[in-house]
Order: sequence, then structure tokens, then C-alpha cells
Amino acid sequence: MKKILVLLLISLFACEEPHGIISTSDEKSDIIRNVYKNVSEEKISYLKKVFSDDLVFVDPKRNSLNKTEFIESTENIFDLFENITFEETVSDGLGTEIETNVFSNGVIWTNVWNTFTATGKYTGQKISFPFHISYQWEDDKIVKEVQYYDPSSFDNEINAKAAINKNSKKITFLLNLKINKGYNNKTISEFLETLTNFVRANEPNTYDYNYSISSDNTKITLLEKYKSSEDAILHADNFENGPNFEKFFKMFTVEKFIVAGNSSDKLKDRLSAYDIDYREIIGGWSF
Repeated sequence: MKKILVLLLISLFACEEPHGIISTSDEKSDIIRNVYKNVSEEKISYLKKVFSDDLVFVDPKRNSLNKTEFIESTENIFDLFENITFEETVSDGLGTEIETNVFSNGVIWTNVWNTFTATGKYTGQKISFPFHISYQWEDDKIVKEVQYYDPSSFDNEINAKAAINKNSKKITFLLNLKINKGYNNKTISEFLETLTNFVRANEPNTYDYNYSISSDNTKITLLEKYKSSEDAILHADNFENGPNFEKFFKMFTVEKFIVAGNSSDKLKDRLSAYDIDYREIIGGWSF
């Protein structure tokens, strides 16, 4: 009886319609090959043709863009990099691939595994990283693109471009603090952990926030980095209206407060109660 049940299950699964059919030499896979050929040649017209006007583009940071924004982001890649190349697809299942999956419900995706190689126009650095991208089709148009890769190489080039043009929006706070009498390292460490947790929970665009203590345990340097003046203003609002403001100034005396970057007038107005040394960008880059 057990053998009969096993044979019956095998028969049922064998009769089911295939979940999907994979091809590497179909028309849609060839279109994607041409997409990468045109990207390596820094040509945008072909992409405008094969991507639907209703395109939904999802980048590695999970930002969702429309077709116009997608085209602009691709043109920005051309501005950031030169000598863009991709590995040749060999369709052996062992390396780079372009394959189209036709599912039994009619949904069609083309998947790409490859490597992006280029030279940054602003850093001068050669980069190379693996990526995976999926394209969904409706008829002969791409209606959705979803990207998976580490975007740090792009971020580095964007930062270098902003530095060269001296138009970075990023803001840095640098505070030299004296530890007031009555506070030991244990008390300070516990309080700084509370401060750090508060910033993490309430300020997603505060991307660097750290305290460094002197060898004689009398002074601390506080470094804070924000993606924009607006994010720095949010921090000021949270700090002054939050639970740590009074205790901070009981524990520390501010000996020097530097704000570096292209601070907006709104930020300067918001911080007018503090004695601040403002420094504008003249070179380098900010991560």
C-alpha cells in the first residue's frame, strides 16, 4: 500500500504543468544583451525604447523610480564613470548569465548575473563588483527592474564629484568637550550609550556619531555627520527637546564647536544660540 501511494504521488507531480521554462537564447534575453551593450557604449536611446513608460525601477537601496528618473540615473552613471564594461555571457551555468524565465502563469522575468567594471571620472579609481538584476516584461517592454548589488562604489564617486564641485550637502559637527568634575569613565560611558541609542532610533540620516577620549581622560572629541543641513537641524531639535540635553551640559563643557560644510542659512539661524566656528568646503571629499 505504501509503495502504491509513493507511485501515485510521483505520477501526480510528473503530470503537473512546469512552473517555468528557462531560455538563454530567446528574443528577450537578446534585448537585455543589447541593453548592456548600449550602456557600455554610453548610449541612452535604446533604453528609452525598450523600457515601458510605466516602468517601476527599484535600486539597491530600495528606492523606487519612474522611467524619467531611471533614465536620469543611467545618464548619471555615464557622468560618473568611463570605460564601462561587462563580462561576456557564456550560458554554461557557471558564471555570468542572462536567462529568461517564462512562468506557467504568464509572468516573464529576465535575470542577469554579471560584473560591472569601470573607471571613476572623479576619483580616478578602477572599480569592479558583481551584480544581479531582474527585468519583468509585459509584451515586448520592460515594466519593472529590480537591482541587487553593493552601491558603495557609486556613493564614493558621487561624493568625489560633489567635493570637486564644492557643492556637497553633507554637514559635520566637531566638538571639543571638557569632562566636568565629578564624572568618571563608567558614568560617561553609560551616558554616551544612552545618547547613541537615542540618535540611532530617531535620526536615520545621522550617518556618523562617535566620541573619542584623551589619554588623560579629561577631554572628549565628538564627531557628528549629517547628510544635509536639514538633518543637522533635526538633530538639534531632538537634542534640545529630548531627555539628554541638561545632563549633557552638566557632564561636559564645550570648548570648541566647529560646523564644517556648506551650511544653509536655516541651519545657521537654528544654531545661533551657540558659539560656532563655521568652515566651508574648499577641497577633498566627505563620506
